[in-house]
Amino acid sequence: EIHCLEGDLESLPSLPEDVDIIFHLAGSTKARKPADYYTVNQGGSASLFQTLADRGLRPRRLILLSSLAAAGPSRSGRPVRESDPPQPLTPYGHSKLAGELEALKYKDHFPLTIIRVGPVFGPRDRDFITLFRMIRMGIMPTFGSAGHQVSLCYVKDLVKALKKSMLDDSPSGEIFNIGDPRPYSWDEFGRTAGAVLGKSPRMIRFPLPVVALVALLSEAACKITRQTSILDRNKIREMRQDAWVADMGKARERLGFSPEYTLEEALRETLRWYLDNHLL
Repeated sequence: EIHCLEGDLESLPSLPEDVDIIFHLAGSTKARKPADYYTVNQGGSASLFQTLADRGLRPRRLILLSSLAAAGPSRSGRPVRESDPPQPLTPYGHSKLAGELEALKYKDHFPLTIIRVGPVFGPRDRDFITLFRMIRMGIMPTFGSAGHQVSLCYVKDLVKALKKSMLDDSPSGEIFNIGDPRPYSWDEFGRTAGAVLGKSPRMIRFPLPVVALVALLSEAACKITRQTSILDRNKIREMRQDAWVADMGKARERLGFSPEYTLEEALRETLRWYLDNHLL
């Protein structure tokens, strides 16, 4: 039986005293101004942990969902490991790292596990919908280097990792990278999605200086409309990096985690959901 309790990170509802596992999955991935990232990803997290401590709650484990953006891009031609010094590039990445540091203040108070994940896709996600619509029209826009690679994660594989971390007895404060151990370029991602949709999308590559100009105009428009944009100057900084690839070895060895879905299987389920819900 599931009971829903309404509240937010600044005003938590009353929680059962015997709460067993807490998943902190809330976070801000888009914001109108940099400070908004910190309000949620750092300040909201600090409020949650402090409230739990003040109420004397002692969950068996608390799992914080963070981001590979907190670790930063992979450099020197090798994947980022959890033990590498974090080098976030953007306000979002810095705010997620700040949220991790807030959590680590309480690692002696309750058992803590931090999960870092890259771009997550799957049914119900809205961030990829524009890309999928363009692919269905036979167009695959790409930006910058064709070899730019990233560690992706299908949402069902992320759920599997969260369940495994729930049962893990690692020392408090451990960090795990989660995702597909095989990195993909956005070109490969687009071609695979196209194949699932029965399309052979035409790759149209936009030079980063052109995309940077579009991002600048998008930011200006969003200031007027008071909306958030998926493309801004910080996104351009991420695109300029050679790769955002993480080493998944620790999760495999310590959590026994490995993805169940191939990229094609994951995209097939994802795109079927979009089609069934008339979003494509």
